[in-house]
Amino acid sequence: MRKRKVVFYGRVSTHSDEQLSAFDNQMAWYKQLLALHPEWTVVGEYEDAGVTGTSVRKRKGFQQMLDDGIRYHKYDLIVTRETKRFARNTVDALSYVRLLKQHGIEVYFVSDGIWTISDNDGELRLSIMATIAQEESRKTSENVRAGQRISRQKGILRGTGNILGYRRVGRNQYELDAEQAAIVKNIYKWYLSGDGIRAIKRKLEEHGYRTATGKSRWQFQVIDDILRNPFYTGRQRQMGKISDGYLTQNRVKNSLDQIEYIQGDYEPIISEEAFKEVERIREQRYNKMNSRGKKESKSVWCGKYLCGCGCGTVRRIASGNESVFICHSQHVNGIKAKSGTAGAENACSLRTILEWKLDMIAWYVINDVWGSSKTDASQALKMIEECYSEEIAISQVEINTVQDKIEKLEKRKQGLLDMRADGEITKEEYAAKRSECDVQIHKLNVSIAEAETDRIASADHNQKISSIKQALEKILDLSQPKLNRYIVDGFIWKLVHISDHEFDIYLSMGNESFGDVGAEEKVIQYKVFESSNPRREERVKCTKLKSMRLTYEDAVRYRAMSGKRVLKHKWEDLVVHIYI
Repeated sequence: MRKRKVVFYGRVSTHSDEQLSAFDNQMAWYKQLLALHPEWTVVGEYEDAGVTGTSVRKRKGFQQMLDDGIRYHKYDLIVTRETKRFARNTVDALSYVRLLKQHGIEVYFVSDGIWTISDNDGELRLSIMATIAQEESRKTSENVRAGQRISRQKGILRGTGNILGYRRVGRNQYELDAEQAAIVKNIYKWYLSGDGIRAIKRKLEEHGYRTATGKSRWQFQVIDDILRNPFYTGRQRQMGKISDGYLTQNRVKNSLDQIEYIQGDYEPIISEEAFKEVERIREQRYNKMNSRGKKESKSVWCGKYLCGCGCGTVRRIASGNESVFICHSQHVNGIKAKSGTAGAENACSLRTILEWKLDMIAWYVINDVWGSSKTDASQALKMIEECYSEEIAISQVEINTVQDKIEKLEKRKQGLLDMRADGEITKEEYAAKRSECDVQIHKLNVSIAEAETDRIASADHNQKISSIKQALEKILDLSQPKLNRYIVDGFIWKLVHISDHEFDIYLSMGNESFGDVGAEEKVIQYKVFESSNPRREERVKCTKLKSMRLTYEDAVRYRAMSGKRVLKHKWEDLVVHIYI
């Protein structure tokens, strides 16, 4: 028998004790199965506990297994108990089995007796079993939703009970925590007295108050959620977010008319009137802020330069009147190496960076990639000149045409006069026809006057072209150390600081479809602080163009253009990976 390098895969969908016990039974069962196959050599075990089988996206164990097999060729056989342990989504099951098959990896579904490579009809039987598993998931999803609907009708409250101001004492019972309730009351009192969330955060930390999870440092979002939560008035908001489908299972915001409020049997902390007044003030502040309009940021790197930890960045003025960008997490929580607080292991340790270094990266990258900038500028100017020439030519043709019409009408008037002198038409007929010609001539003269005005106005097109040329040259001048912000903004999508002296730069170059096509997929994480859901993640397809190292000599050359210098003993080379 052929020797096989084997891995086992097991999965349960919840973290309940019963399911975790079943999970342990799965792995023990695999080891019993191993005794029946002496040709198998187990090289790994992969597991996903508390994760749905309808989507691969959330299953880290499954993704690691694929990576180890396809990229590192650690095994040639996956053994899993049944189809629904592998996937409850027909498309996922078939697509991943085919992908593994392309790399010579077989999947053995023990209970279903399916070998995806050895059996001729393996894929057919797999599709049938996967479809059955998917249908089971759909029915389970419907049953869960029906159960939740009945619970809401009965007034059953949901959640873990970890809410500031209360202790959960039963499945549907909460009791007041007097110490924490006082914190909630203070938050509402401060907000109603005119304090903003930033001021409230400062007061909470100055008083030494702790969050529901026992943390001494308060996050803006936590305070905002407390001010929005109707639970403190005696009602629980349910159906605020719902699943977009049993296959994808993404949480999405529900429409306002579908959200339900369940009256609870517990003591409220905040009156309904106070809660509504907070809502009114929030709305008033929001409208006032929006009516001012959004100011353009002082730096093109605001929102474009990202910290590798996935947090946003803050721009501050450093010594020497130089601007510096610092990770927002460091700005709030301190640097990992210096922080002795709880959660410091998750703090960001990346160095801050001076803004001129970001400008320098953009300068070298754009000059390197866009070598044809002068040619492109000349071509654009030529097209503009042609457009102006066409407009002038058309205006002159129109004037000549109108003048020909006026000459014909004047000849017609002379003919009418001759006819009247010869008695061929009456006095009344002559007056009517002449009046008709005069009206038409007047209209044509007005047209000529307008056309002449346009022609005179366009006579200075050389001066206009010269002004446009100067503006283009200024915008596209890549020799200046500080590139025009519109060039940087249109050329660069994001600049990500991935380690102390290493960066990934993504060039969109004005391409609206950037991120749709590429040889590899990159995950970009960042924050939008003014959003109620600040953490964002984007997956972009891109291709690595090249890597560039910026040395001390490069920095000296760049800074010399601004009449500034670089300290050699403080310089570290920067490595920039360019993606398009």
